[in-house]
Amino acid sequence: MKKNLLIRAVDVLYVLFVCAIAVIALVSMASGALPALLLLPFLLAVIVWVLRSRPRGVGRLPYRTMWLCLFVVGAVLMFAFALSVCADDLSWDWGKLIRSAAEYVFTGEKADAIYFARYPNNQLWYGVLVCLFSLVHMAVPSVSFAQFFHLTIAMGCLMVLVSIGLFHHIAVMLWGEKKAFFAGVFLWLCFPLWMWSPYAYTDTSGMMLLMILLYVWLVLRRKGAGGAGPLCLLALFGLLAGVAWKLKVTVFIFVLAVFLTMLLESRRTAVKGLVAGLLIAVLCAFGSRTALGAGLYRLLPIDAEDYDKNEFPMSHWVMMSLKYGGYNQEDVDFTGSFPSYEEKQRANLSEIKRRLRARSAAGNLKFFFVDKQFRTWSDPSFAGCEYLSRAKHDPDGWLEELVRQDGDKNGIFLVVLSLYYGVMVAGMVAGALAALRNTERGGALSAARLTMLGIALLMTLWECNSRYIVLFLPLMALLSCEGYVELRKGLVKEKHGEEDTP
Repeated sequence: MKKNLLIRAVDVLYVLFVCAIAVIALVSMASGALPALLLLPFLLAVIVWVLRSRPRGVGRLPYRTMWLCLFVVGAVLMFAFALSVCADDLSWDWGKLIRSAAEYVFTGEKADAIYFARYPNNQLWYGVLVCLFSLVHMAVPSVSFAQFFHLTIAMGCLMVLVSIGLFHHIAVMLWGEKKAFFAGVFLWLCFPLWMWSPYAYTDTSGMMLLMILLYVWLVLRRKGAGGAGPLCLLALFGLLAGVAWKLKVTVFIFVLAVFLTMLLESRRTAVKGLVAGLLIAVLCAFGSRTALGAGLYRLLPIDAEDYDKNEFPMSHWVMMSLKYGGYNQEDVDFTGSFPSYEEKQRANLSEIKRRLRARSAAGNLKFFFVDKQFRTWSDPSFAGCEYLSRAKHDPDGWLEELVRQDGDKNGIFLVVLSLYYGVMVAGMVAGALAALRNTERGGALSAARLTMLGIALLMTLWECNSRYIVLFLPLMALLSCEGYVELRKGLVKEKHGEEDTP
């Protein structure tokens, strides 16, 4: 059956999106890591040569055992890396939540109500940290703040490792053990994941939740529409969607992408089942979100009056992004100076109009589609080097000099990061073109492609920061691997005249 126009439009938009990222990556290499730009064509040529070849004996290797060994070694190295490079200075929201949760456990001191009313998206993670620290404190009453801090580093690593493990399992479901092993190796080489592993925050927890949601979605696709199993999976998906809404709204983009994919791929004969399934998922999502809200209220008793006085409207982040795209303290002070939510909203909307009028139409187009895109997609470290530079953990450590933005050896590391990013984006381009050529409806990773379009749209309108893309890195790697799998199919068939083996 041919694709309908909406699916075709999504495929075309995705091709345009990944080609734009490819251009941004190449320009970034030319300006900041020129050796990477020169080496990338040779590296891609080697990858194509490997994909075209069919070496004997490769299919008989114990890939599951090899993966388990790699995972154990990688986990040990990741823990060591995180302890070596993580900054002692607990800055930005990540540090504030750790400090606030520890203070509550040690002293019973209530959290900053103004902060959590202003940024309700951090409430759930604060609650998770309070629960974790409370359990540890009950088991070991002499525990110190430093030990809590090191516990969060281990927690950040664990969430990244779970994401990597789920990535590999999903790859096995899609392509079999052999290809999944190489896909897993590819993700292990994604050094931005290593740089963000010390941070137990919504970036790493959101990454893990996204991979869980993707796994549930793929299992649901395999189960089909009949029986009680799919309905239970939809209920589980809905419960997790409610958690995503409270934990990290950007993860919820994937939930919306799944719902849209279900609508696009549905047949007329399955409308009743689709409606029933979506209704179950939506009800479970609202149920889990409501239950979490009620539980958090016991920990953070913030009433409607406090929210009206302190909560920032969504228009604040749109307004703030219109300066240079990122965080601006003056704009935070501006929005916070108004006494009610409604007045904040009016002031933000008025300022948005003023800032849009201050630029010409061409200036606004350049700002949204060039400046903000480069701010979001041009950093191959995804702000990892910059955040690790905010405070020194081991000033004389060679590893720090490598990963810190101001480190003596960071230029070498940037070349490596840029090469990896170039290879990743090249695979995404190959996958996008393969999806465009595919005349069959749907695809196992169609919701993942829609998700990437969704986050690109959000970063165009919202405050943008390459850090916000970190939780989508496993998804991007999966889409890249899909591209190389499809490319190998074509190359093997062209050279050997037969289909590629799993």
